[in-house]
Amino acid sequence: MAVKFERDGKVAILTLDRPEKLNAMNMEMYGEISERLAEIDRDDRIWAGIVTGAGDRAFTAGADLLTVHDPEQERSGWSAVRANRFDLGLEVQKPLIAAVNGYCLAGGLELALVCDIRIASERAQFGTPEVKWNILHGYGAQLLPGIVGLSNALNLLLTGRFIDAKEAHRIGLVQEVVPHEQVLARSREVADEICRNGPMAVRITKELVLRSRDMTLADGVRYYQALARVIDASEDLVEGTRAFAERRDPVFKNR
Repeated sequence: MAVKFERDGKVAILTLDRPEKLNAMNMEMYGEISERLAEIDRDDRIWAGIVTGAGDRAFTAGADLLTVHDPEQERSGWSAVRANRFDLGLEVQKPLIAAVNGYCLAGGLELALVCDIRIASERAQFGTPEVKWNILHGYGAQLLPGIVGLSNALNLLLTGRFIDAKEAHRIGLVQEVVPHEQVLARSREVADEICRNGPMAVRITKELVLRSRDMTLADGVRYYQALARVIDASEDLVEGTRAFAERRDPVFKNR
């Protein structure tokens, strides 16, 4: 398979492993990546995930156009979209970190946008070049404005130009830029930092942030209050407050 998956303690690492093709994704890879993200979501032993690419040239250059968008392939009409693929709205409750180690283009940028935190190599380049081939940058076009702002998103989407890691950091597309050889190690440091926190609070915080984007402030506060009651009834809260009182690091259950 062209996707590697390993669990190291509480962190899962998903690696796109097709470096000779800049980790371009065929349809089988789209399915495998999505299945592994769903596994991160449901496996209680996993508290955070890292997504990266094999080799030192690319995170992923996006879809393999000659297979995914082959104009000669047989097409069978319309069917309703289901959120079972990362580029169609699949959601993961656990924190995801993209360790962007090179080209991050088209569908590859969509994969990075699905992640909550993006850490980039100084060599990384980002872009949505689909318009050059009369293709839509679909799911990413809906995510980008909320991350980098409307004008920055349109600048990328309509021109198809690439931007470097420094510019990506300036517009808020990535959170950190690090030396090339440190991108995976730094991503692991961030994952480990997250995993020292209460897992329930981390997942519910992510849920609150994502759901409340489309709520009024008043509705968002009510939603927060409902979620806070779940936290208040948890064993994790007992351990967290006890550790605070005893001036020690908390030990949360692996669940």
